Amino acid sequence: MSQSYYTSDAGRDAGAAAWNAAQNAPPEVKSAAADYATQQAKAEVKKTCGLDMTYVRSRNGALKGSQLGWSFLAFFLMCIQMGISIGKVFFALFIFPTMLCVIVLFFAFATQLYEKKPQVPWFQADVGISAGATVVYPIMAIIIITTGRPLLIASGIFAIVAAGLGFAPGTYYSYQRYRESKYPATEQLP
Repeated sequence: MSQSYYTSDAGRDAGAAAWNAAQNAPPEVKSAAADYATQQAKAEVKKTCGLDMTYVRSRNGALKGSQLGWSFLAFFLMCIQMGISIGKVFFALFIFPTMLCVIVLFFAFATQLYEKKPQVPWFQADVGISAGATVVYPIMAIIIITTGRPLLIASGIFAIVAAGLGFAPGTYYSYQRYRESKYPATEQLP
């Protein structure tokens, strides 16, 4: 699995140096050196407020922020419009839980909870939620736009933007991360 999202260059360099030094050591020292290299690589993760800032600043973290931002705008504008219609109810019943799931996934990845609780299929959930939102957001947005009310039209447009700029690329990159977690990269044999 590629660790580019989670460790810094200094952590990889320190780990590589410890690993190379351990190759020529006796067996009992080799395991201690490998443990030290692992500890050094994990220690290099920069955390602020308990969040892994390398994930927050990564492509996946930025996409999660984009998904939340556009979805919140669509939901907020839809809530401002007075009156109840079946389209608004279905739109709200899909957008709000999706936003909650994205928030949970963002914090699961940013706090590295997925490493502590590997029995939960975090990456599969991320792919499923992103793919579902990519398909359902535009459908629900078209239903909302056909009402002809200005705030609902704006809400529908933001839902389409959320699907196109947040969830569609999020689905692709989430699938890549899922494949990396399922089939970690192995060393190439000479």
